[in-house]
Amino acid sequence: MSGYSISDVYLHYREQVLNYSHIDMNLKLETDNQVYIAVFDIPVKSCIVGMNLQTLALVFGLNTHIYFGNGDAWTGLEKNQNVMKAMQSLLISSHQVLSKMQLTNTPQFYESENIRAYLKTRKGIYFKELIGNCKEDKFLQMLLNNLQKEISIAIQKRQ
Repeated sequence: MSGYSISDVYLHYREQVLNYSHIDMNLKLETDNQVYIAVFDIPVKSCIVGMNLQTLALVFGLNTHIYFGNGDAWTGLEKNQNVMKAMQSLLISSHQVLSKMQLTNTPQFYESENIRAYLKTRKGIYFKELIGNCKEDKFLQMLLNNLQKEISIAIQKRQ
């Protein structure tokens, strides 16, 4: 999949979340490997320009947002109790995959047909492209699928 249409607003939202720190949040971390922010760049098949990319941005206990390549955003998803639980479950459990991820200093957006996962800890931002070829990919994908399911249910209830 190539030819993303990416707006500057989208890139700004994504960067803002990745730059947010536990100090900004006034969050005391218990360990160096505690995940408190997760960002998933998710390619989506769409014939609508700017809708072929979503980024799911999670901030522990605070926010669950979806940013779209065209600059649109869905915010406030964490107000749904089941979305909040699924978000917290993902953030609490995701530390289990850090050993199969790499620390990165450059979490810049790039095009890919795979989901890109960025997990932020006190040590820094861990990165992995989810290809599904190991149990850690499958575990993180399962946590993400559970969250996406709860978001979908919450959105349907809003309409």
